[in-house]
Amino acid sequence: MPIQDGFGKIGFFEDFQGLTDDDDITLSDAAPIQWNQVLMVPISGDVAQNVVVDESGGVVSFSGAAGAADGIALLSAPMQPSGNGTLVVVGRWKASAVTDYRVFFGWQETADRDETVNPFTLSGTTLTDNNGGQVVGFYFDSQATVDGFRFMSSSDGTADTTAACTSRTGATTLGTLGILAGETLAADSWIVARVEIDPDGAARGYLGAAGSANQNGLTLVCSLDAGTLDADALYHPHMHLAEQSTGDPTHEVDYFGATGNRDWTS
Repeated sequence: MPIQDGFGKIGFFEDFQGLTDDDDITLSDAAPIQWNQVLMVPISGDVAQNVVVDESGGVVSFSGAAGAADGIALLSAPMQPSGNGTLVVVGRWKASAVTDYRVFFGWQETADRDETVNPFTLSGTTLTDNNGGQVVGFYFDSQATVDGFRFMSSSDGTADTTAACTSRTGATTLGTLGILAGETLAADSWIVARVEIDPDGAARGYLGAAGSANQNGLTLVCSLDAGTLDADALYHPHMHLAEQSTGDPTHEVDYFGATGNRDWTS
């Protein structure tokens, strides 16, 4: 047996309780900054970052410069399901408007630290997989014909449309666009999500928001069968908050965190 001690858990939990001395800090495009164990990556332009002091509990906000598709990606160091699983990423966030809004939340293998790609965008009924390597999580795109968060996975730029699953909708595969979470998204309303990956490549996605049938906890939206995901890949926890055009909503994040188990054999 390899030598071990009592520090068997790995991960982080950022509650954004730390204050800054300026109301707005400009995060320059392609110049990410580190906030404790989280990397903040501006997307498609400069982003104003502010610690909110008119709400309790520690909230950080981000707003772009009204450029097309700008926003913020939050990342942390990668974890491996086979060595560190079960992996769990959690987050709570909201936006001032959701009419021009794109989100991804979950795990992503390929994460460029200068311009992190949003793995899924949806226009009408056409899903574009932007190749985040191995990916699993929730996405939302206000350009979709039917609005709603969807749970989806993909491998190297190809969505796992035939992946076997158990879902809240009764669907037994992810299908062309993924599994709808069943919420009714609202502006300035908190969204809470949790995405897990097991050591055998199984995965689960939970979400709670305005309109969710369960208003007392998270709803299990979808469970992917073992072997769906590459359990030996390295996955970054990733929260991606942006817009499709120039609507420039204010994104607020209450918390972002992830956990796994130390691989004592590596």
